[in-house]
Amino acid sequence: MSDAMQEALLLSGALFAIVMLTQVGRHSFGWIKFSVSMGFTLYLYWDTYERTPYTAANYTAALVGTLIGAGIGYFLMRTMVVYRNEQKKNKVYTRAGWAYLGIWVAVLVLRTCFLLGLENSDAFAERVGKFMIENNLGSDGIAAFFVMMAMTMVGYRTLVCLIRARRLPPAPQTPSGESAGTDTTPATGPERTGESPVTGSAAVARDGATTA
Repeated sequence: MSDAMQEALLLSGALFAIVMLTQVGRHSFGWIKFSVSMGFTLYLYWDTYERTPYTAANYTAALVGTLIGAGIGYFLMRTMVVYRNEQKKNKVYTRAGWAYLGIWVAVLVLRTCFLLGLENSDAFAERVGKFMIENNLGSDGIAAFFVMMAMTMVGYRTLVCLIRARRLPPAPQTPSGESAGTDTTPATGPERTGESPVTGSAAVARDGATTA
């Protein structure tokens, strides 16, 4: 296995681990996670720009990768929920399930299959090589395509999470000015049957009548 293939597989494994640990399931979201994620994304954008020779074909490949990454990011965020947990100091959380994970797995599997095809299929490698020669596309352009696609998915997800978090309604306030928690306990008794809750002396009178 070539060094490029090993590096690609390691990157795919690292991305999968990050997705599993920080995005799939229920996770808190705040300025620290936003800063780390966007900082990493912007760094790889800059690193790709520095390492990719300036040709029309290479930069077109990077642009196409960016557009595809944004499109995949859009569908990722259609499967993710951003909400406020009012019982834990108004923290914002994200929740993503199998659909979100399935999109990421599909992208990583297709990327790995493409690289495996280049390594092990002479016919596929010949077609890709012919396409690259005809379009003056270097291997750096192919690398830029995949990096920009993956990091745009990450950046899109991070930005949309921030936008949704900022649009969440504020938590209800108590008279003392503190945020009130939301009671998630299932309704029972009169509230479940549709009767109005009874309080004070009226409750005592009703309970006495029931006992009698």
